[in-house]
Amino acid sequence: MFSIVLTVHNKDFLLEQVLERIKIFTDGSYELNVVLDGCSDKSELILDKFIINNTHIKINKLYAPDVFETKANNIGLKNSSGNYCIIIQDDMLMNEQSWNTRLLKPIMSFNDVFAVTSQCAHNWAYNPSSVHQNLKEDLDNCWCDILIHTDHAQRYNFSRDIFAVRDSANRGPLLIRHDILQKLNYLDESFSPQDMDDHDLSYRAYKELGMVSGCYWTDIICDPSWGGTRINGQTAKWQLRANHKNVKIVWKRHREAILGKKHNEDRKC
Repeated sequence: MFSIVLTVHNKDFLLEQVLERIKIFTDGSYELNVVLDGCSDKSELILDKFIINNTHIKINKLYAPDVFETKANNIGLKNSSGNYCIIIQDDMLMNEQSWNTRLLKPIMSFNDVFAVTSQCAHNWAYNPSSVHQNLKEDLDNCWCDILIHTDHAQRYNFSRDIFAVRDSANRGPLLIRHDILQKLNYLDESFSPQDMDDHDLSYRAYKELGMVSGCYWTDIICDPSWGGTRINGQTAKWQLRANHKNVKIVWKRHREAILGKKHNEDRKC
């Protein structure tokens, strides 16, 4: 069974579409764990209406006190009962039938696969020209340049029948083996409020258990203007500070892996 984890923060303008498309396009047995993260709009009312009208779906309504993605996702993940967890963001509309069983295919095909994203996977490389390497403060006016991502695999540059193994996989939708996730003790909340926690998880899965992550794309609709990290079209200052903090954690923790051999393997699936 699948456990779909959807964290929601003030998305009353979009939430009905997000929920309906999950219902329409998801196949097989699943539960839906919706984490209302500090919602102050009508999101909960929209969810309640959906629950009343869809009693055939197991829906768990959970709450978080505006902690944003890392901790809110963990709440949903730790309340999951499925063999496979899928993290979905509240600004993503499913746009392909059987998207969930398609994401499962690489795990069923290869016994070393931990996580599969339908969005983007890539490798990380150290930037020797970094101007942020020795800064102690976390800047709020730019992205951290200590690491750069390379070898992108996403729906725009490789075939649908390829599972692209890379160092790390972005959420979402991000399908994860629940048993391996439990062994890794879920997302590391030192990355709170968000950013780089999924990449850290991919590195830990490989370093500790020899499990790999990658991209096997499915069709989704996601407009950047729907996200909660942009204000008037610009990246929020808190998001930039979080990126600086968390890139430093990943670089310190996974330096050897980042400087070592890259995952850059395309498997036909």
